[in-house]
Parts: sequence; C-alpha cells; structure tokens
Amino acid sequence: MRLKDCVSVGCGVLFIALLVGCGGGSGNSSDSKVTTDGADTPTDDVVQEVAAYDEVNDPGDIDESSDLPTDEDVALDVDDPPDTAPPEDVEPPTPVEHCEGLMLDKTPMNTDGPFGYYRHDLADDFKFYLLDGDPWVLSEHWTGCDVYVFITNTRSNSQLDPSSIWNRDVDTLLAMSPKNVHFFFMATRSVSSAVSDLKAMQGRVDEALAGLSPEDADYWLSRVHVGGAHFSKFTGWLKTIFTGAAHAYGFAIDRHQQIRLLGSFADVTRYKEELKAKEMWPWEANMGYAAHDVRQYNFEYLRNKKLAAEEGVTIVSPWSGEVLKHWVTTETEFPSAEEIAKFDTLEIDLTMDCPDPKKGEFGNCGAWDYLSHIYLQDSEDPEKWIEVARFITTYHREGRYLVDATPILAFLKDGGKRTLKYDISPQWNQQAYLTQMDFRFSNRNKGYRPTQAIELWKGASFNKAYNDNFETKTVDIPATAKHVALFAIITGHGMDTQNCAEFCNHQHFFTVNSKTYTKKHPAVGQQEGCISEIENGMVPNQGGTWWFGRGGWCPGQQVEPFVADVTAEVAAGESATLSYEGKLNGSTPPDNAGNIRMSSLLVIYE
Repeated sequence: MRLKDCVSVGCGVLFIALLVGCGGGSGNSSDSKVTTDGADTPTDDVVQEVAAYDEVNDPGDIDESSDLPTDEDVALDVDDPPDTAPPEDVEPPTPVEHCEGLMLDKTPMNTDGPFGYYRHDLADDFKFYLLDGDPWVLSEHWTGCDVYVFITNTRSNSQLDPSSIWNRDVDTLLAMSPKNVHFFFMATRSVSSAVSDLKAMQGRVDEALAGLSPEDADYWLSRVHVGGAHFSKFTGWLKTIFTGAAHAYGFAIDRHQQIRLLGSFADVTRYKEELKAKEMWPWEANMGYAAHDVRQYNFEYLRNKKLAAEEGVTIVSPWSGEVLKHWVTTETEFPSAEEIAKFDTLEIDLTMDCPDPKKGEFGNCGAWDYLSHIYLQDSEDPEKWIEVARFITTYHREGRYLVDATPILAFLKDGGKRTLKYDISPQWNQQAYLTQMDFRFSNRNKGYRPTQAIELWKGASFNKAYNDNFETKTVDIPATAKHVALFAIITGHGMDTQNCAEFCNHQHFFTVNSKTYTKKHPAVGQQEGCISEIENGMVPNQGGTWWFGRGGWCPGQQVEPFVADVTAEVAAGESATLSYEGKLNGSTPPDNAGNIRMSSLLVIYE
C-alpha cells in the first residue's frame, strides 16, 4: 500500500510526516569537494514546518530568574512535612534485592560530588515530600540499578486539550515501563490547585494499582510517589531544578546518577485530524512514553559498561568539548604504523550534545534530522575523501552514538598525521553541537586485521537510470588474505515517487562471483519502526516524527553499516568479480524516487 493511500484508511500518520517536522534526513550542502550525492535544499515553507514540533510540551524560556512563587508566597493546604532525614552516623541500607532479581548491577551512590542541577550534573541526595507518610530520601533507596523519573503536570495532552497529561495513562505508564524505575509526580502548574491536583493524581495511581495483579500492585506501590505540595515548597536543588526546563518536561536521574531531561511524549498512535486541520501538532501526548527514556538510560548503562571494560584501548579525539557546526576539518595525530598494525578493531564514539549545557534540549539542540558524516582525506589525493562513519541528527535532543568503522584501519595503516572532515549540518541551517569524537583502537584477537580496502560504488539519484551508474568490478584477492568482507553505508532520502527513498523499501544486491548478498529495509511502513531501535542507540522522545521506520536510518542514531562475509566466495591469490544493483520491490526503480547515499568497500583482512 502506498504511503499516501495509507492516510485514508486510518494508518496514515506516515504521510503526515511529509508535512510536519519530518525533515527527511536532508543531506548537508557542504562547501567542500566531498561527493555526497546531495539532496534538494528545502524550500522556505518546508523549513518553517519546524515550528510544528511538539509545541504543547514546550515550556518556553524558563530559568531561575522566572517569576515563580517563593516559600513566602505559597499558602499551603498541608502541614510542612517533618524532617525525617536519617542521622548522619547511620549508614544507608544495602541496595534492595530486586536488582539481583532483575539481573542488574548495583553501584554505590556518589556522596562526594561535585553536584549540580543541569543536564549531566551529578544528582545530590534529596527528600521528596509525599501526600502521605514520611519523606522519600534518595540515599535510603539508592541502588545503582534504578532510574528515578519526575513527571510534572505542566504538559498538556494537546493544543486543543489543555488538561494535564496526569489525567490519563497511569496504567499505560506502568505497563510500558521497565521494572527498574521510581516515578515521582511533582505539581508545577497552579500553586492554588496543587494539592487538589496531587490528591486527584493519587486517586488515579490507586485506581491503576487496583487493576494490577496483587504481586504487581505490591511492586509498584513502593515505586510510584505523589508529591505533597507544589514544587516551590520543596527545598534544595530539587526546588531549583523545576525553575528551568524541568518545569514542563520533567527530569530523571539515570543509573550513572546524572540528571537528564525527559523528551516529548507525543504518541504516534494518537494522531488527531482535528489538530492537523488547525495546523497544530497532530499527535496527542501519552504519559506512558516516559518509559522510553528509561529504556534509553538502561541501554546507555550497558553501553558505557562495555566501553569501560575494554582493555588496551587507544583513544584518539579529533574534537573534544568543542561546539561545532556546518563542517570543520582538523589534522589529527594517529598512532604510528607500527602501533596501527597491532589493532584489529576501530569504533567511533560520537557525542552530539546541545551547545549550552545549562539549558534544556528543546530550543538548544538542532531541530532537524540531518545527515552527519566523518570523512578521512585520502593520503595521496587531497581532493578525495573517504567516509568513515555516518549519523543522523535528532529532532531537538542530545545524542551519543557508537559505530564500528574497522575497515578504515586499512586507510590508516601508515599512521601519523591525517586530515579529518566532520560534515555536521547544512550551510543553510547550521545546527551546532557540543562535540566529543573518539576513535577507539583496540585488539579483539580476531586473528586478522584490515590491510586493504577497495572502493566500489557510490550512491546516485534513485530512478530508472540508477543502475547505469554501476559497472562490474574485478578485484585481485591477495594470496595472504585470511578474511574478505563487503562493507557498505546506505541510506535513502527524499519523499518523491512512492515516498522514496526515505519511506520506501529500496533493496540493494551485491554479487560476489556467483553469490548475491541483499540489504533490505523491512522497517519501512512500520509506524513504530524506530522505537524498536532504542536499545541500539536511537534517541527516543524527540520533538518530531522520530517513530517511523525508514529506508536505512532513524533520526538520532548511527547508521549501521551493511557487512557481509564473502570469504567463502573468493579464492586467495585469484581475482573476484563484483556487481551491484538497486531495486524497488524487486524491480527497476521509478523516476523521481529520491536518492541513495552509499559508500561501499571490499575489505581485505590479513
């Protein structure tokens, strides 16, 4: 079924992506001489569509100087809760056993600091005053395996429904969430209605718990906490943080004890024609989407644990802690040829954070999903650039990405100084990012390493003449080759005929001698196709149409290379014949079907 036809039968939120904040992964119109098969530059009216992101969840510019109530301004409807913090000489209890039951690591709480209240600052201890009972104290419950999520009532369900997200979805939140989380409901809307809002929320929590099995209800009873007063009555950093972006978005403390902001709760299944008709963001909020942030933090913990456990890693950082935009180049000192020869693995670890660490993500990070590339200048031809890795930027959020780039070791085998280019964002919309880029060289004892990489084919406009661009190639395989592999980075862009090539399942066929290896994109057409990529580094809850499955990529994620082991199809010391063609639904692509961005290599390992 065609994407445009899908709208009329009720599954059609995908087509709205063409109209609202989709961005299409537009290529960067770099001023360099890198050949990247450039995409069309958006027209002014398309660029203006960025304003259609999840505005209902945008609190605007709120900071510590905002006209928010002080303790003296607030007339409490409840008594000040007593100070029940544990005596200083009492050790916090050991982490609860549920971490072991969930097979999650337990780590001690950092009590030394330094602490803060901005994104990625360490969270200090706090007391959360409840409607009923003694305050909840972080240090008494810290496990290192849990995430602590604070959801405020400032967000509305939509621009046509100003009621709070608290009014529904408590049951959905619990059903969608991983088990290693505590939820805190903090009133940040009206001071005068705060207590009644909190009491109503407690009623919804009780109702949701009553609908669970006794075992599940008992579990979540100790993990869902409703505040006892408006945030302005709290003390310390917990009060301060809600005077910033967390006032509307809420925040979390992840498993590294770092402060994080929550993202958009727009639900892809809650598309409303009434909102679209009024040119508003057409997807209503779902509080259950907070669970996606928890999933992300769990993934990040495992990724960071993996990286920390790796031994013998040599890290080269071309850019570190710099705010970068458009495109930049740098001369980088890589390990010597002798040292490079010891490595069999290369990974790129890239952080694209929002430029101002003291501000929230929305309105700070770039609004559009653009292609970002890392290129290595050829050692012999300065006009030639070799793609190292590819990424897609987020809609309005920070991101960190890890991707394997081992074949590039073949181009770095001489070691020493080399020039890198980082193509970040287009000239006509120079989104900036606080950047940390690490090249991670290691030896995984594979028994071979890349010594030669032969460039094969690049992408082109996807049309009836697409395959005319690709000649059959003959490559000599060295007698010393131990392993041979195809390596290709492929993404589809544009939304033209059949919504290609962003939203169509273009297929790519690589034939080595007599065997064909195929890359397809089955996630296309799945409205939640990218949600399933959270555990592979995709940033959730972005301020745009991040959910939809696409042709080879997701917003806010590394582009995973297509790798095929072709060792069995070639003979060391002999030549191999290679061919390639691209198709749509098994046939020649139609005209005006967008474009394919591709770089491809045949990699020899010895």
